[in-house]
Amino acid sequence: MPLIDQIGDPLKVVATAVTPVVMVSATAILVSGVNTRYISISDRVRSIAREYREASTSAARRSSIRLQMVVFHRRLRLVSWAARVLYAAVGCFIAVALLISVSLSQQTPAGATLLTFLGGLVLTAIAIILQLLELGQSNRTIEIESADVLSDLQKG
Repeated sequence: MPLIDQIGDPLKVVATAVTPVVMVSATAILVSGVNTRYISISDRVRSIAREYREASTSAARRSSIRLQMVVFHRRLRLVSWAARVLYAAVGCFIAVALLISVSLSQQTPAGATLLTFLGGLVLTAIAIILQLLELGQSNRTIEIESADVLSDLQKG
């Protein structure tokens, strides 16, 4: 028996479909933040690569840039994967909204809808963990960048 016959009011289906739509919006906000991080890190990589190539850059500074570049590449991978995982989560939440909408005309397994929704939540949690790992790596680049400044302070 289609869900429409069970609940009697299509507005209840629309109200039920609102939850995954809200999750799509929330996840889209996270995607925007992750994309901003990716752009920022990419710009920083280009900036220090340009500095590395300048003839006036000292050997010590080039060494620091090489260390930072390794960390920046790790950060880029983490942010890139976070974005991919968030897009997959958005796909799950859209699928849930579609499954709920389809239930107006035909029976859809509630278990599949719930599993898809939970999948979106798990993917969102994974993306948040990836972002936290990237944040930890960002501290590493700051440590490398400030090491020579702090060593000059200790000398003086």
